[in-house]
Amino acid sequence: MQPADLYDLESVTAVDVHPAGELTAFTVGWPDRESNENRSRVWLHDAATGDVRQLTDGHRDARPRFSPDGTRLAILTGEPKSKPQPAVVDIASGSVAIVEGFDADGASAVEWVDDDRLAITGARRPADQVGVDSDELGERFRVMRSVDYRFNGRGWTHDRPVQISIASLSAGSVTMLTDGETDHAGIAVSPDGSTLLTTASIGDDGDLTGENAVIALSLDGSTTTVLTPPGGRWMTLGWVDVDGVSTPAAVGGTDAGSVTLSHPHLLDPTGVEAPVRVGNADVSAASLVGDGGRLLDTGGAMLLAGVRRGRVTVDRYHIASGAVETVAAGDGVIGSFAAAPDGRIVASLSTPTRPADLWSFSDGVGEPIVSLNEELLSQLDLAELETVQIPSTDGVEVEAFITRPPASAPGGDGAGPGLVYIHGGPMFAYGLGFFDEFQLAAAAGYTVIGGNPRGSDGYGEEWAATLSGRLGTIDQDDVTAITDHLAALPEVDPDRIGIGGGSYGGFMTSWMIGHTDRYKAALVERAVTNWESFAGTSDIGAWFGPMLLRASVESDVEALRRMSPLSYATNVTTPTLILHAEEDWRCPIEQAEQLFAAYRRNGVDVTFVRVPGENHELTRGGSPRHRVDRFELVHEFYATHV
Repeated sequence: MQPADLYDLESVTAVDVHPAGELTAFTVGWPDRESNENRSRVWLHDAATGDVRQLTDGHRDARPRFSPDGTRLAILTGEPKSKPQPAVVDIASGSVAIVEGFDADGASAVEWVDDDRLAITGARRPADQVGVDSDELGERFRVMRSVDYRFNGRGWTHDRPVQISIASLSAGSVTMLTDGETDHAGIAVSPDGSTLLTTASIGDDGDLTGENAVIALSLDGSTTTVLTPPGGRWMTLGWVDVDGVSTPAAVGGTDAGSVTLSHPHLLDPTGVEAPVRVGNADVSAASLVGDGGRLLDTGGAMLLAGVRRGRVTVDRYHIASGAVETVAAGDGVIGSFAAAPDGRIVASLSTPTRPADLWSFSDGVGEPIVSLNEELLSQLDLAELETVQIPSTDGVEVEAFITRPPASAPGGDGAGPGLVYIHGGPMFAYGLGFFDEFQLAAAAGYTVIGGNPRGSDGYGEEWAATLSGRLGTIDQDDVTAITDHLAALPEVDPDRIGIGGGSYGGFMTSWMIGHTDRYKAALVERAVTNWESFAGTSDIGAWFGPMLLRASVESDVEALRRMSPLSYATNVTTPTLILHAEEDWRCPIEQAEQLFAAYRRNGVDVTFVRVPGENHELTRGGSPRHRVDRFELVHEFYATHV
């Protein structure tokens, strides 16, 4: 596999099932070489006949949702270099009609209210910006009253909060359901079409705490009810049948100030009673992969994605008993999923050697029903992945994944080079999905290991929370143990090991080379390096740092400095590549600038690469050309030093 092969890899990125159950709408996405954009189109699979056909031919068609009567799909569609817009696709003819009257600054989600109405979220500019060209807007002052004035991937947000609109297709009209200065994230419409759930910040200090609340809005605009108490953080929303009554539900937790897993809760429609957690599964019930953040009702139970030891599954949470059963799982990672009336689960599933295909699961048994990339995969010698359990310094076992060079990779007799990769988060996880980073490194001749040290997702609440306030301690021990395991493999030269990672992985990489000189080269990507400045420049810095570190600039600035890799820059002798996107607001580029200057002052062999026009998602959702160029640059760096 070579970096340019990324242009030819397709993946299933979103799934929805027809109300009658036979048809599945799914999107196929790919990094397009010609337009240098990530494109997608909607396809249909017929379970009765096995037929597959392409339904849309747009530039970027995404997030299909069947209408209640099953004759149409609501989608988001975008032209080249444009914001997504809501549209409706006629399934019989394939014709696509943009929703008239929606004038927001791009749509972010669309759901059916009934066969005539759509609920749509999108950023709304103030009236004095509508119709004004970008040059004029660029000259105006930006006036902020809260610290969450920009957001990674969205840019400036202080004057364009996400609002909810209701579109009537028959009337050709769009009316605003929400207004004001607060973002509204997520929409879930009650089965009777009378009420909509969303999340929003309702206090004066939500920008400082990261807290939000679940809110129920009557679609006639008559009532607004806050369903959750202060202090929580909520995300995935839905409605669940409980003894014949449609009941609001949400995934999240009541303590936004602590590192906790996300769990499903039933909510009191009046907002008087506290949320009630469903089941006691020690698993986070929300997936960060694809369109997996859905809460689906199956009558007395809800379906949710769950992260389990390097896998993402679909789990059924039974309301009455609290029992949790896994109903869709494979040796891979499920992204988007949907449920058919007959109990089947249709989902995207990727494995270590296959990008996401379309799978069907019945009675827990899965099979691929649409397989992509057959021609390309038949020509590629892809690396297999091995799962290992590694004892850390205190005896705790850490799961890790080894990807060895395939037979076609360069390298001669004897031991070869190795790479240690560290994932972001820290509450994220490496696993059994297709990962271009590991495949391309193995194809270049490296034995790659990526582990899930303490703080990772998929290993329970205690495992995730135990790192809080202890960064650079037990995680350093775990990464050291992972490195020791790699170095002990007979096919690895222990004197030729590199290290790298992004976000928290970049933090941990810069931390490790500040405490040891065993690595021959280090890739520090989109990293946190100085928690003190991160608190005031990151889009989530006001609350994320205090939650993870149990310290703030005001309460314990010395603790922030003690847990910042920048404080150990004088110890570094490892050749380092610092790579950062210029529009990264999650870990702003000032983090990289500080580290680069410190390394230069101390004589480190360091290179700083700034990527224009990209944000924190460069390696996952960046422009195709930048993703390919990045791989070539990174591998040239490792080849030189490792």
